[in-house]
Amino acid sequence: MLFRVSLDAPTSTKRSRSALTAAVLALVGAASLALPAHAGLFDDEEARQQIIVLRGQLGEVQRALDARLSELEAQARNRSIIDLFNQVETLRAEFARLRGALELLQNELEVAQKRQRDLYVDLDGRMRKLEAAAVEQARTAAQAVSATAAATPAPAVNLAGDASRSAPPAVINQSTPSIALPTVAAPTPPIIDPAQEQRAYDQGLEHFRSGRFGEAVTQFQLFIRNFPRSNQVSSAQYWIGNSLYATRDFRGAIAAQRQLLSQYPDSNKAPDALLNIATSQAELGDLQGARATLQEVNARYPSSEAAAKARQRLGIR
Repeated sequence: MLFRVSLDAPTSTKRSRSALTAAVLALVGAASLALPAHAGLFDDEEARQQIIVLRGQLGEVQRALDARLSELEAQARNRSIIDLFNQVETLRAEFARLRGALELLQNELEVAQKRQRDLYVDLDGRMRKLEAAAVEQARTAAQAVSATAAATPAPAVNLAGDASRSAPPAVINQSTPSIALPTVAAPTPPIIDPAQEQRAYDQGLEHFRSGRFGEAVTQFQLFIRNFPRSNQVSSAQYWIGNSLYATRDFRGAIAAQRQLLSQYPDSNKAPDALLNIATSQAELGDLQGARATLQEVNARYPSSEAAAKARQRLGIR
């Protein structure tokens, strides 16, 4: 008796191995049942031939199952590789999307910082122009008052009459000659053209606004040297420190801002100078020093905009 085993494509390697085991058991059982039933009908040669046939069929089933198992294993490997590839592509697309979003945020941050810097520089320039105009008006008014006072003659005083009524005649020592003391005029300060002063200051601001920070440092240093009595000297010193910070010369920025605080402690740039010092200290890794400087900004200038920023960095409401 011949037995045929039909195999359907299993869904996994485990099911294929179960089918192989079932088929082998079926063939062995059939062989064991067939031999005793026909022992009286067939001789040893026929039984031997039937066993050979069964063994051949079993070998064919074994080879078919091995081939199917190899095919299923290859399909499983290919499917795993495809799934992994799809996951990698998905992650790559997500990474590209996040990188694009990050670049967009960085660009928006740079634009916002540049806009804020330009606004601050423009506001500072306008304030300086107003201050320079006020100083020039005060200087003109003072000169007008001085000229009026110089042109008005002093009232005459009758010293002889007063002396005769109040005191006896004085005895004049004829032997002592009278000495006329020379009149020493006060030094006249050099005349400074306000327009030239403002142009020099604005030129430094223009260098800073354009990102030419080295030229800005040089220009503001020349401004301080050429116009030491200007009311914009403290602002020029502040922009020197700010320009050095922009070039990542944090130690130089700290030194420049400390010079401003030492020479012009009452300047309206003092709070911003302290804030710039704290930022430079943080860039240098001196977090304790930066925190102490922020606390100093909040303590010395509590109502300033720099103090508000310091409180925000400190986490103080």
